[in-house]
Amino acid sequence: MELLDLYDEKGNKLNKTVERGKHPYDGYILLSIVFIKNTKGEYLIQKTSKEKDFKYATTGGHVTTGETALSCIIRELEEEIGLKVNEEELRFICLDSFPKKLCLFSVYFLEKDINIDELTLQKEEVEFIKWMSKDEILNLIETNEFKESHAHLFQKYIME
Repeated sequence: MELLDLYDEKGNKLNKTVERGKHPYDGYILLSIVFIKNTKGEYLIQKTSKEKDFKYATTGGHVTTGETALSCIIRELEEEIGLKVNEEELRFICLDSFPKKLCLFSVYFLEKDINIDELTLQKEEVEFIKWMSKDEILNLIETNEFKESHAHLFQKYIME
């Protein structure tokens, strides 16, 4: 059983927790995601596994009880795609909500050239990863192949 802390709409931690998968009616859960861009202007996108929703997304995950959003995204990068980064490499973009769910997203940005052939994917979570242009990502969003919450944040913060 994985426990998640609950937060108010401004990202302040409440003294409440919820089991992952349970709907929090008295607070927001927190997720961390990262948009990774290389020097060619491409973004590292993953196709989630069939066990998940089999959609395209960026790397991210739930912030568990006692964890910070920053430590969460560092953990998720290593777990999901085998990429080790340090805090100084990540730039915080914003804390934002997704209108359709009671969740907040802590959004980070990483600019780094990565040889994806050297990464080890967590097969339970990730089918494959690929560098993609903004246009390719927008096409996936338009055809509903991109995770909706990640698409919302990509369009709001990366496309501006």
